[in-house]
Amino acid sequence: MNYCPQRPSSRSLGALNLTITPHFTADEADQLSVHFTLHDPQCAAHHPLFLFETSYGNVPAHPYTERDITASDAAGQLSLSFTDPTDPTNTDQEWRVDRDTVGDVQLRFRVTPRAVDLTTPIGPRVDLRRDQGGLIGNGRWFLPRPAHERVYRHVVAWDLSHAPPRTRAVWSFGEGPDPVVRAGPPTVLIDSVYMVGPIESYPRNNHAVAAAAAPRAQVFWFGQLPENLQRLNPYTILLYPKLAAFFRNPDAVSYHIFIRRVLRGFGGHGCQGSYVLEYDASSTEETEEDLVALFSHEMVHSFVKMGPEADGYGNGWFIEGLAQFYSAYLPYRFGLRGAEYLRNRINAYLSAYGTSPRIGMDARDSQAEFYDDWYAELIPYMRGFAYLLQVDSRLRKMTGRFGLDADSPLDEVVIGMARRWRSGERLRASDWLDYLRPFLGAGVARELQDMLRGRVLDLGGTIVIHEDWALSPSEQEVLEFGFSLASVNRRVICGVVPGSRAANAGLEDGLPLVSTTRAGRCSTSLSAMMDVVVERGGDRVQISYWPRSFEKARVWRLEWS
Repeated sequence: MNYCPQRPSSRSLGALNLTITPHFTADEADQLSVHFTLHDPQCAAHHPLFLFETSYGNVPAHPYTERDITASDAAGQLSLSFTDPTDPTNTDQEWRVDRDTVGDVQLRFRVTPRAVDLTTPIGPRVDLRRDQGGLIGNGRWFLPRPAHERVYRHVVAWDLSHAPPRTRAVWSFGEGPDPVVRAGPPTVLIDSVYMVGPIESYPRNNHAVAAAAAPRAQVFWFGQLPENLQRLNPYTILLYPKLAAFFRNPDAVSYHIFIRRVLRGFGGHGCQGSYVLEYDASSTEETEEDLVALFSHEMVHSFVKMGPEADGYGNGWFIEGLAQFYSAYLPYRFGLRGAEYLRNRINAYLSAYGTSPRIGMDARDSQAEFYDDWYAELIPYMRGFAYLLQVDSRLRKMTGRFGLDADSPLDEVVIGMARRWRSGERLRASDWLDYLRPFLGAGVARELQDMLRGRVLDLGGTIVIHEDWALSPSEQEVLEFGFSLASVNRRVICGVVPGSRAANAGLEDGLPLVSTTRAGRCSTSLSAMMDVVVERGGDRVQISYWPRSFEKARVWRLEWS
């Protein structure tokens, strides 16, 4: 589509200015005013000037109407009309202008945080939410982006003139309120995080952060951070410069980790130069190892990604699988964690892959059912991990590169892809295959498709980093939660599987749900129990059972004597 036709211009860099003004009640940040200026876009009448992503995953965006947006340019008021997408794989709403634009275009609008409760489905951490007196969210939930693809000079500033004392404002690329500048594609403002309110941070001393040698990281949160999360702050600070060096990223200067408390949920969302970690009251039970893996996973996302295919498949096997792979490998290879960590993570991920009751599910189907099925959600992470583990082993064996000090050809492939991604290329699976063919031959395309269609990977002969660290087969019980994931959002038990351990323990359809053990904890641990708290006869009752079926599956493991 020919977005925003323009007259020829000698300028190579567009300009986008964003000023955000937070508004406060007596107790908390309540909403945001946005002033958005696009420098001289020269957009023709009835063409899209902006695009707005109406949903991301299962999260609907801020519900704007044309009346909510005040638009103007040098000629006066400018009317916008919203055109919704007709292609179900495209979520971009077009904001079209009613006449040719003259000079700079300005948008003004207000943003209120998303209203959430215990029934709000867990999804990507992109919505703007209240948190302990402040606001935090991703730009794609409330900001449009220019329709014209070019490099822009993005400038973000905050107006805190009417904010309470101790108010701080942070963007993924720097702390306000003074302007922070970032050059990049139109996605910079939407693929980044905005946080304002009574912010705490680590390191606490901003002068120390500014004086630290680049690349450097900083952690931001509201309120009192749970002790287990707080203990990992030094780890994240150490990890970032090592990752930046590993990915050969010369532009890596700073990195921001944003942490928010929610009613229900635990997980992260990677963005440009940052990620969001979400935790709830039960997150105090998360182990240090699981936290290290999650923090590492989310940070990897900021260095390399792959775009979707023409048919809409998002290539989750690469995006999530690679982050899983490096969340196991790199803390060990960087010397931040020992060999036990590596072994435990590999065995946890291979257990989740091998014991999945959806092990043969097509990856494209898993994408469609990602938010509605316990097991579909795991496929891009665990199958992608197992596939990449096997590819890494084959490449190491072919080239004889073993041990901690030897980069695998897989690393070189990923580093090359990361460099191209940083330069703005939209990478797809075909690019991945182009890298592999010189090593593994023409059959790599068929192998990738077999993996995506659900052919079970045979990991016999697979080694892990060292030549003598080989996987061996075992048998484990297949994962079975015994009731439907829909129960968690409806807060009423449904879909109990007859004859399952859940049913045998007394779980019944129709019982009001109070809480459950986090499913991810059960999928990666063979010993984890599922605790479901329900209401029965006016009392709260805890039903505990082993979330495994009575059938076994082959699971590959890393063991050493």
